[in-house]
Amino acid sequence: MQFKHTTVLLHETVVGVRPKSGETYIDCTAGGGGHTALLLELTAPQGRVVAFDRDPYACAHLKTRFENELKNGRLILKHGPFSQLKLALTELGLSGKVAGIIADIGVSSPQIDDAERGFSFMNNGPLDMRMSGEGLSAADVVNGESEFELARIFYELGEEVKSRQIARAIVASREARPFLETKQLADFVKSVARWHTDSKKHAATKVFQALRIHVNQELGELATLVHDALDLLKPQGRLAIISFHSLEDRIIKHEFQKLAGRRREKDLPKELAAIINQQNQNTRAEIIKPFPTLPSEAEVKENYRSRSAKLRILEKHL
Repeated sequence: MQFKHTTVLLHETVVGVRPKSGETYIDCTAGGGGHTALLLELTAPQGRVVAFDRDPYACAHLKTRFENELKNGRLILKHGPFSQLKLALTELGLSGKVAGIIADIGVSSPQIDDAERGFSFMNNGPLDMRMSGEGLSAADVVNGESEFELARIFYELGEEVKSRQIARAIVASREARPFLETKQLADFVKSVARWHTDSKKHAATKVFQALRIHVNQELGELATLVHDALDLLKPQGRLAIISFHSLEDRIIKHEFQKLAGRRREKDLPKELAAIINQQNQNTRAEIIKPFPTLPSEAEVKENYRSRSAKLRILEKHL
């Protein structure tokens, strides 16, 4: 299957990190190469881009698409999760020298559309969901975790209100017939949840989201990325992150606020808030816009999967 992906908020994200010739930029989720290609174009002739991705299929695609750029040294390709980014960039001698970092969080279209990857219940496939192909699969989690842990995963990572009911039913059923395929699990969750037939979302949507996030440790990887990015960036360097659901955006928002030293006045007495705000003039970063950038109506019409995307940008201080 070809690794085809329509890049979301392409221009807004790339322009947001202010690409310039002679500088180095990182695309942490290079995937299909959309952001990478525009970064290379806008940093010509002497800019350099490091393309990073944990998906081996994406890396294989990037090697083919950017064969010339890899040969002439303008592009460096690295395979791994966010938690390995800092080490990889340090080994390249780029720590503290990067002008911009881009990340597009979550699952990509090729991962969803390829039934063999097991991310979606739209087409039946093995219950896998591993972006890297390593570690425990979704089937291992569903068939091996306790009822309590499954309920926690579904509730905390999928915000599934019927998490306990679904977890209890899975544990009662899996001994007789283990859950090995996506459609099998999706149909089972639907029968247990009994959502209204007029619901726009499939009853298993949140369960599948939760399993994917858990299997790939996505929220922990995201928090690591935000933390490590400040060490990788040079002064006035920028970090731009696109998220697609509330859990991701919440982490990004809170981590950005922490790095920017912001506190909500309603949580503090006014006198204390004023003192903290004065002290925070020496914080590590600045939030570029108070609210996230959303895709235009035209983009959503052209690419419906972009509808929930949110872009937030942070700039490092001296």
